[in-house]
Amino acid sequence: MKLKKIASTILMGVFSYSVNVWANSPDTLEKMIEKAVSENPEVQARFHAFKAAEFDESAAKGRYLPNLTIDQTFRNQERLTPNVNNTFTPNQQSTLTLRQMIFDGLATPSEVGRLDHVAKARFYELQAQMQNVALDTAAAYFDLLRYRRLVSYAQDNFVVHKQVFDKIKSRVDAGVGKKVDLEQATGRLALAEANLLTETTNLYDVSARFQRLVGELPSDSVVEVMMSDEGLAATPEQALELAYKQNPNVLASIENIIAVEKSVSGKKAPFMPRVDLQGRKVLDVNGASQNSTLAADTLEVTASWNIFNGFTDKSNLDSAVENLNQSHDLRDKACIDARQQVSIAYNSIKQLKEQVAYRQQHQDSIEKARLAYRKQYDIGQRTLLDLLDTENEYFQSRRNFTSAEMDMNTAYARTYAGQGLLLSKLGVTRADVGEYAREEYMDRENVCKAVAATQVVPDKAALLANAKPWDGGAFQPKTQEKATMKFTPRILFQANSAIILPESYADLDIVYDVVKEWGTDRVEIAGHTDKRNTSKEKYNLLLSEKRAKAVSDYLIKKGMDPKRLIVKGYGFSKPLEENDPVNGNDANRRVEVIRYQQVAE
Repeated sequence: MKLKKIASTILMGVFSYSVNVWANSPDTLEKMIEKAVSENPEVQARFHAFKAAEFDESAAKGRYLPNLTIDQTFRNQERLTPNVNNTFTPNQQSTLTLRQMIFDGLATPSEVGRLDHVAKARFYELQAQMQNVALDTAAAYFDLLRYRRLVSYAQDNFVVHKQVFDKIKSRVDAGVGKKVDLEQATGRLALAEANLLTETTNLYDVSARFQRLVGELPSDSVVEVMMSDEGLAATPEQALELAYKQNPNVLASIENIIAVEKSVSGKKAPFMPRVDLQGRKVLDVNGASQNSTLAADTLEVTASWNIFNGFTDKSNLDSAVENLNQSHDLRDKACIDARQQVSIAYNSIKQLKEQVAYRQQHQDSIEKARLAYRKQYDIGQRTLLDLLDTENEYFQSRRNFTSAEMDMNTAYARTYAGQGLLLSKLGVTRADVGEYAREEYMDRENVCKAVAATQVVPDKAALLANAKPWDGGAFQPKTQEKATMKFTPRILFQANSAIILPESYADLDIVYDVVKEWGTDRVEIAGHTDKRNTSKEKYNLLLSEKRAKAVSDYLIKKGMDPKRLIVKGYGFSKPLEENDPVNGNDANRRVEVIRYQQVAE
């Protein structure tokens, strides 16, 4: 009964957490995913990374524009010559300076190009995160439907088991029922309660997972929506080709390659000259310096060459090249990951569609058998335990069908997400996220190969054609011979000899009777000795085998089939107790009789 109380508590926690919270919760899959991709923190983090990358690109473009500054200078300089015609260096000066980059070794175009592709990579990473969150939300949604059904099935199963248990118990209490039936009913009721507890716990877990993704607990009136195969590729190769063109992780990896290529170009800039235009307008100087050369307006072009920089520029270029190699590796990994996800999910769809049909057929057939058993029980042809058998199988059939159906829907969602299509399939968008046109380099850098693993399809007709005719033995389970019983009769021998003492004959006759009752099973006669400081391994091994053979000969002489007997000597290698160094141990001097039976694997 504790299990029932715990299950009820969990159900209360799941279904009555907060009516106010549920009142505004999204009730359709589309609304759930739309809320998740708009508010989920992981998606928002990717969104802000994308917007930051756009601003980084805008900042880099600022290098094309002139730089205008006002410089205010104050000096205190020693005067070594007379101030002729007010030509002293100014102590105070204000200057308006205009600087314009003319050529910087293509560093600025490279950086702008790099950041443009970085922003696009961040865009596709955002798309990938949206697809992942959409997939996780869809999986949580289908699990929610799954476990709500399973809780209902488990409740029905528990009620029937409890009712049947009460009937059987009342019969036993009245002295007209079998206690063994009550024990079976008790065990099955406990299993039904455990199933109920398991399903309610699973429902609680998936509700918490749903809350993490969507931000709210699921509504108690969720609308059931099933995924369809409309637009699904006809072959796994076609599904992969579509994934390679639209999977956001693949596209992000390609944008990253182009961005690093631009970075490599930018790292070559220090090896070229830099040209700048600069104009200075002196706004004012102190009166004693009005004729100074530093008070004159200037317009100048400057060019600079980097002759030697401690190999820093070369190392930076080499590092950028290695980063380019790494970006190609990451592109290859994105291809592999997309292939695995789409191939497995696509194959799961094909397999689960067929499995759902079989599960449905099984459920319908068991339901008919269950109703038939109830009618047969009413006329005395079935027992209450028979009813429990059909109830258990009916519960499992419903459970298996629901699981297969929800797994199939999740496989659809996983396939579309791997292709970058899940959001569009559900009509979900974000207004604050635009789109990028597909560029030529997308196809040029996409080296993913649409090669899928071969789907295994059982050839049922061939299996039946090659099967042996049913004769009751063709489908016997595999068996192997195992030791199933062992006993140690009291058999005594002369010292250091294999001669059996006469007082052991009576015990040997009992051994013969027992072994005879074992039918045709094989029997091992195992001889063992003890060990002293003076014991020799080879001698004791031979002695133990001789003693075992002596027992075997006795049984054969009484009429035992010698083909059934196996004689083995183990010497002192398998002691039962510790041996005394001087006297050994009587417990270790023994002959064991071991029964071997054919046991199903």
